[in-house]
Amino acid sequence: MFVLCTIAGVFCLIYFLLLLIYSGLNTAFYLVWPVLSAGFLLTGWLFRIRFFQQLPAPVRTGLLLFLSVCLAFFLGVEGMILKGSLTMPKESQDYVIVLGAHVRPEGPSRALALRLDKAYEYAMEYPDAVLIVSGGQGGNEPCAESTAMKQYLTEKGIPAERILEESQSTNTRENLIFSKELIPEGVSVGIISNGFHICRALHLARTLGYDNPSGIPARSDLATQPTNLLREFFAVVKDFWLIR
Repeated sequence: MFVLCTIAGVFCLIYFLLLLIYSGLNTAFYLVWPVLSAGFLLTGWLFRIRFFQQLPAPVRTGLLLFLSVCLAFFLGVEGMILKGSLTMPKESQDYVIVLGAHVRPEGPSRALALRLDKAYEYAMEYPDAVLIVSGGQGGNEPCAESTAMKQYLTEKGIPAERILEESQSTNTRENLIFSKELIPEGVSVGIISNGFHICRALHLARTLGYDNPSGIPARSDLATQPTNLLREFFAVVKDFWLIR
């Protein structure tokens, strides 16, 4: 266990450094990796000095049971997230909401560009689908996300009249609330986001009154995928627990 914990700690630290090189410290959540690294290394040291073997047997059993339940819960939630990333609607959707993400001065972030590429691909395959680009302007963004999203799609050849803008929202829940106002009753609705985000987006849509929404997963940025999956675990737990 000492070796395994040490390897895990070193991996977390190396991954954190690679994230800094790849994209910089653009979210405070990246700091979870050095924290995890310290936790693994400390646990490995405790195994090395045989700390756990010195604990009373009932304490060791209780600790092992608690950790086993936590691990099973974590894997279960991650399984839900991964399952959402693999779903695709069997039929074309009348309206497709493209959820916003961070926009930089030079254009859409990597995550948002992947969503928009999927939207372009879907729009080309289903020419009758109406796209709704959804996202307001954050304090560190040069324009509303919807504006940058529409520009990206029109530059790729999607007619502007096929694209509706929702520019008020600041999070996924608001994306869906304000986009719903643009959608007629009785039509089918798809939601495009990166694969790791689809599970939570569909749950929120159902709680907001969407009738059988469909997820349309876009690819995820491979380098940041471990971070996204870990962060989404906490987001899914929060939303499924608090929003019903």
